[in-house]
Amino acid sequence: MRDAERLKSRILAVFAHPDDETFLAGGTLARYAAEGHEIFVVCATHGEAGRRGEYEELSTEEFARLRGREMESACRTLGVSRPVFLKCADQQLARACWESATAEIVRYLRKLKPDVVITFGPDGVSRHPDHVALSQIVTSAVWGAGARALLPGEEPFRPAALYYVLRSESLPNCCKPSAPVEAPPITTIIDIKGFGQRKLEAIRCYRSQKHLQPEDPGLVSAVLNGREHFHRALPACPGGEIEDHLFLPFV
Repeated sequence: MRDAERLKSRILAVFAHPDDETFLAGGTLARYAAEGHEIFVVCATHGEAGRRGEYEELSTEEFARLRGREMESACRTLGVSRPVFLKCADQQLARACWESATAEIVRYLRKLKPDVVITFGPDGVSRHPDHVALSQIVTSAVWGAGARALLPGEEPFRPAALYYVLRSESLPNCCKPSAPVEAPPITTIIDIKGFGQRKLEAIRCYRSQKHLQPEDPGLVSAVLNGREHFHRALPACPGGEIEDHLFLPFV
């Protein structure tokens, strides 16, 4: 639970690539930041293996730095803290970075003591292997951070709630899976009306990802006026009414 003297809550959002945070949860992060909550963002990779568009001439290292700067700009636009990057290679989370990423996220959890953690669900939204792997990594870290036996010498801490981000109306068509994906059920819907413009401006920060930019009027409208969907994984959400607030379990 949060410290008694801290009036506002903390959210830690952990995603795999620059732009994940904005497309999937940008309106939610902007809303809670505007309400005075502390928002921290961790990104596992720099997205250096992604599509480059007009930046094909850049080296892998240069493109990674570019995407890092784009994410920093997007986070400023959303009003959240400067992102922290893990030292994981794009498309390698399930291979070379599993243990180190888990340990680093445990350390961030114990250091920041967030009330809420947001990450991918088991479906990874689009079945991207990095997304699927990160879901398992973060879920394990949330449990492990509360265990004294893991990384002994550090004070254990477990967040009050873990949410999986789900697909929403504003997700670009190219990011949707070609075949149906069994996603966790929706337990929480955050109304981002009033913060859609900020989300759209943050999306525009990703100039290297031109193929993701919403140009269709219907998709732009979904960004501006849509809602963002989540599944509360911990503590498990009983059936019944849909939540409209990430802090509902413990405020």
